[in-house]
Amino acid sequence: MPKGSKRQSRYHGVVPVDKPEGMTSQDVVNVVRRVAGTRRIGHTGTLDPLATGLLLVLVGEATKLSEYMIGFDKEYVGTMRLGVQSDTHDAQGEIIDGPGQPLPDLQALKRLAEPLTGEISQVPPAFSAVKVKGRKLYEYARKGESVKVEARTVRVDAFDILELNEDVAHFRVACSSGTYVRSLVHQIGQDAGCGAIVTSLRRTVIEDFHIDEAVTIDQLREAGDEGFGDFLLPMLDTLTSWPIYYVETGGVDWLRRGQAIPATLAQLDGESAAGRIDDLVFLCALGGDAVAVARVVPRPPSRPPAQLSRHVGLWFQPVKLLIPGD
Repeated sequence: MPKGSKRQSRYHGVVPVDKPEGMTSQDVVNVVRRVAGTRRIGHTGTLDPLATGLLLVLVGEATKLSEYMIGFDKEYVGTMRLGVQSDTHDAQGEIIDGPGQPLPDLQALKRLAEPLTGEISQVPPAFSAVKVKGRKLYEYARKGESVKVEARTVRVDAFDILELNEDVAHFRVACSSGTYVRSLVHQIGQDAGCGAIVTSLRRTVIEDFHIDEAVTIDQLREAGDEGFGDFLLPMLDTLTSWPIYYVETGGVDWLRRGQAIPATLAQLDGESAAGRIDDLVFLCALGGDAVAVARVVPRPPSRPPAQLSRHVGLWFQPVKLLIPGD
């Protein structure tokens, strides 16, 4: 497809991809663009080139859901090397000797990890994509420029030290979005007085998605355009806590016009809890995938058309249409 093509995507959904080491998240997006034949591709959270594992790639209309998915909780497993440190806090940076204190044993390392759980304050590493004054931190770092970076509050649900073999420790981290595992490892190395860097990192979980569901880059390339749909999960699978309603055909027509529709035009999915006022819900065509994100409201924001005015009860106000061409 030529660069800049506006051709509508025939695919809409999410593809869990197992990113290999050495590729950037944007590299993965570019592969999916070529395979799926559309430029409407995005992802929900960057992985460093060193890191491998789960990357959620959104295709077509599903790209409109990224704002709801960007805050998903995540889990990682990895290894750290003790006794050294680097400017990037991982093995891809310039590695130098650590502060020089003896390496901790397994129990000491576990004790040092405990204070790094819960809600903690964390400064993003200098080599990261966080923007300050319109520029990414790594752009400053590569030019040797220093810039003040405000600490941010993140949540670490678990920082488990699983095993220690000489100077290499295996760990698991469960955390909120926006947490830098490199910074956690750097901090534990500083607290131990010996230094530490990440030597491998693999993202295994994003909210309800697990690495076992992921497809490899090679599988995508081999499948090509015709087989790509086999790896595509429906938009309904992206936010499984949201209520799901199936809307009559006439109701979908009203949604296309941006019109709020009464809940009486929709049927709750048998496995969903009913939506309450202010909840976001998925509205779907009968037997199909989502056609809109809507908010549950007690009444329509404006006077409804005469055909709908007789309905009483809750209403669904469309927030985002997920219909190709709308």
